Amino acid sequence: MTLLGWGILGPGRIAPRIVRGVGLSARGELVAVASRDAARAEAFAARHAIARSFGSYEALLADPDIDVVYVSLPNHLHAEWTVRALEAGKHVLCEKPLALTVDEVDRIAAAAERADRIAVEAFMYLHHPQTLRTIELAASGVLGPLELVHGTFSFLLSQEDDPRIDPSMGGGSLWDVGCYPVSLARRIAAEEPDSLQAFARFDEQGVDRTFVGQLHFPGGLLAQFDSGFAAPDRERVEIVGGEGRLVLDSPFLPEPDGPPPSLTMWRGQEATSIEVASADQYGAEVDDLTAAILDGTRPRVDLAFSRGTIAALVALDRAARSAVSQSNSATTATLST
Repeated sequence: MTLLGWGILGPGRIAPRIVRGVGLSARGELVAVASRDAARAEAFAARHAIARSFGSYEALLADPDIDVVYVSLPNHLHAEWTVRALEAGKHVLCEKPLALTVDEVDRIAAAAERADRIAVEAFMYLHHPQTLRTIELAASGVLGPLELVHGTFSFLLSQEDDPRIDPSMGGGSLWDVGCYPVSLARRIAAEEPDSLQAFARFDEQGVDRTFVGQLHFPGGLLAQFDSGFAAPDRERVEIVGGEGRLVLDSPFLPEPDGPPPSLTMWRGQEATSIEVASADQYGAEVDDLTAAILDGTRPRVDLAFSRGTIAALVALDRAARSAVSQSNSATTATLST
């Protein structure tokens, strides 16, 4: 049986979950980890029983025993190191967001084609049985005509040196957690939005700490979401149809990283709990990419899907900044008069 060797670029906060996910795979083995800080890489390797550590990303990409690279770097480095890993002949699982522009996604796609390698975005929740069952039910017509998808994802972020609030690193709640409900709405709609609106509270560096967005899809489905770093932990999705609604109380981080999965069908005031299996969604995304590499199956989160998500996020960010600019201009005009 073929065993894929995995390497981690960046021993960040999510990397231990990929260590766990690869550890669950019968066809994968974690070979090495790399950081620009050799001591940090060495400490991570020792903590997780990884055989090799490197003090540079380039050294890991040169290791012939590594077949797949997991990119767990700050957002602004995702596209660059995904392309460099592909050019080194590696397959890639890159943390979300895959890129910060559509052009970057296109560069990744071109590099993957040239290298005959696979690159996928690590939206782990899209592999969970809870999400798969939700999408299946929404598409089945059991809710009646779909009217609205509403999603929420927020948490308190107070560390001032966190890359997620650094504008030079692609910071902002939209890119960090707003991308989850946006990607789910697109998956349920099965098409791209044709119009959108957005508002945000930006800090003094221009990073959104609270974001609210709306999307309209050509088929008539509406989507609303909010994300933020300035409110307590909140995770919820509601899918509303003409005859019923589905509610997910832990849609993005269920156990083992959060509460047990919870999917409830509501018809009027009557609630029916829908049983869904608990699973390690990081292990599931590792298995999905492994099957694509070794068995030739299509990745569940392919580059075409990621391109659509990035296009929506870019447009939402632009709309929110435009709304602030217009509001400031209106205020100035009012004060002048």
